[in-house]
Amino acid sequence: MQPQPNHDESVRQDFVTDLRAFLTDEIYPKITPYYEKNVESKFIKEKNRKPKDKNEVRDLMLKDNAYQSWSLLQRLSQQMMFTSVIDTVERTLDDLIERSKKNNDLGSLKLDNKIDMPRYLTAYDIHQQPGGYHTESTEDDVSPGVVYDISLPIYSRNSMGSENDLLSQAIIGHIEKYIDNLKPEKILDMGCAIGNSTLPFAKVFPDSEIHGIDVASPCLRYAHARANALGVTAHFSQQNAEKTDFSNETFDLVTSCLFLHETSHDAVPKIINESYRLLKPGGWMIHLDVYPFHRDAIEPLYDFLKDWEVTNNNENFSGALRNMDLPKIFEDAGFSKESIEFTSAEAVAKYTKGYTGDFYLKLPIYLAQKPHRQ
Repeated sequence: MQPQPNHDESVRQDFVTDLRAFLTDEIYPKITPYYEKNVESKFIKEKNRKPKDKNEVRDLMLKDNAYQSWSLLQRLSQQMMFTSVIDTVERTLDDLIERSKKNNDLGSLKLDNKIDMPRYLTAYDIHQQPGGYHTESTEDDVSPGVVYDISLPIYSRNSMGSENDLLSQAIIGHIEKYIDNLKPEKILDMGCAIGNSTLPFAKVFPDSEIHGIDVASPCLRYAHARANALGVTAHFSQQNAEKTDFSNETFDLVTSCLFLHETSHDAVPKIINESYRLLKPGGWMIHLDVYPFHRDAIEPLYDFLKDWEVTNNNENFSGALRNMDLPKIFEDAGFSKESIEFTSAEAVAKYTKGYTGDFYLKLPIYLAQKPHRQ
């Protein structure tokens, strides 16, 4: 289902990939030593102390020309990434829509044209993707899903795997290593987008019924067509994870990948409550997302840099999620304190196109098991 870029589009996309690699691998590691030598040291001379929190660091760094230059280029590289792939998608869109309607007998697709789109998706373009993931520009549109799919390799420099499924592979690896005898009959992937986090479960648990939900119809159309193109059976439906139409105790596993931090303060408890409602007794909830922060244990510079995506890349809720009392939200939903765990799932990312080596990622996951029925 992916469109093929022509020569000029391909070269442009390669340039953006290389630019992002340069900014991330060559420049970003220099920020801390630069800060300590040129910014923090000056502050210490003037105040006789180090900056006490990220707010003081922000006041210093936003006036620093070197940091400003890196930050501007980083933001522009994200915009360039999307414009470079949008050219390919717009040129091939008619063909993509036609292809999405053919050979789609595997699984199912259920859309709801009356769904209320959450404001946390409509208020701004998440990740700076023009129009976000939900905007439809034409009938039977799939373009937001396609843009997301072919921009991921540029964003990650091809380290997400050939099917952009590294994150769910990390969850699956953790399940296989640490959760005994999990043989789910039904699995739900919340905020599934294009299904790249959904389909791996169908391959690992071939006897399971796999469902993916999202509010963005263009992504779901593409997810269904993409699943068929890959020969994987999955069922996609347009639903808000805060309140779905599934019956109580339907699923043995409820999961998501980088979904919660795209929502809101009000939405997160509702999503956790819904996860609990949908799980069968003994079922597992696993959400992969940003690390929760313990405020007294964070270096101010690190705290400031972790907020770059929040302030510069339209990840508006990401920083707030890190400060929420998620264990309490899990307990309030009904999960037992003993079953709640915040840990890391490991994944091996592989750089391609000349970037060196494999590297291990430790991806934060939040786990909880619904109590068995007494």
